Amino acid sequence: MIANDKNMKDLILLHGALGSQSLFGPLKNELTNDYELYSFNLSGHGQTPFNTSGFGIEVFAEELNNFIQSRHLVKPLIFGYSMGGYVALYLEAINPGSFAQIMTLGTKFGWNPEASRKEASRLKPDIIEQKAPAFAQILAARHGDQWKDLMEATAEMMLNLGNQPLLNSSTLATIQTRVTIMRGDQDQMVNREESEAAAYNIPDGSYIELQKTPHPIEKVAPAMLAARLKSDR
Repeated sequence: MIANDKNMKDLILLHGALGSQSLFGPLKNELTNDYELYSFNLSGHGQTPFNTSGFGIEVFAEELNNFIQSRHLVKPLIFGYSMGGYVALYLEAINPGSFAQIMTLGTKFGWNPEASRKEASRLKPDIIEQKAPAFAQILAARHGDQWKDLMEATAEMMLNLGNQPLLNSSTLATIQTRVTIMRGDQDQMVNREESEAAAYNIPDGSYIELQKTPHPIEKVAPAMLAARLKSDR
C-alpha cells in the first residue's frame, strides 16, 4: 500500500496469472499522487503460500473479498490485469456492490475447451526450463521454488474454465457497477470480439482498445495506462 491523502479514492491493483503485485511498480509510480493504492499477491503467487481451500477464480475472489474487508475498504475502484480482471468481475457478480468501478486489461472471456487446451499446453514447466530458461529464471525469482507447482495449477485452472466458464453473457448481465474492458491491439491471447462482447453484456460496460499494446503487463507503457485509468474516473 502507498499512503496518500485520505480524500483520494481507493484503487486496488490485482495481478494476473503467473504474476505478482511487484509487476505494478511502474504503474504505482504513475498513480501514487492520484489514488490510495492497494495491491497484494493472490495465493500461490509471489512466494505467497497456496491456499488450503484450493486454487482458482473462486478461491481468488474470496481472497480479494477478505482483503477488502480486512482493510475496511468501502466500494473501492479496482484495476484487474488479465486474470485479475476476471477475479474482480466474478466477485462483483456473486457479491454485488463490492466495487464502485472495475477496470480490466487483457482479461480473457472466451474460455472454451479448445481455447483452454491451447493456453494450458503452453504451461509445461519442464519444457519451459529447457526451451526458455531465461523465463524460467524470472518465474523462479518471482515465485520461489513453487513456480512449477503454480504453473501446473494455472494450467488446470484454465482447463476447468474451458469446461465451465464462470463468466458468461448471463453472469455479466447481472453486474450493475461501471466496468471498462480494455485490450491491447497487439494482444495475442485475447481477441477483440470476446472483449467487446463482454463489455456489451455488462449494462454499464464499455470497451477501449489501447494502441501499440501487447498482452504482457511488463510491456504496457505505464504512463499511457495510468492516463487511461485516471481519465476513466
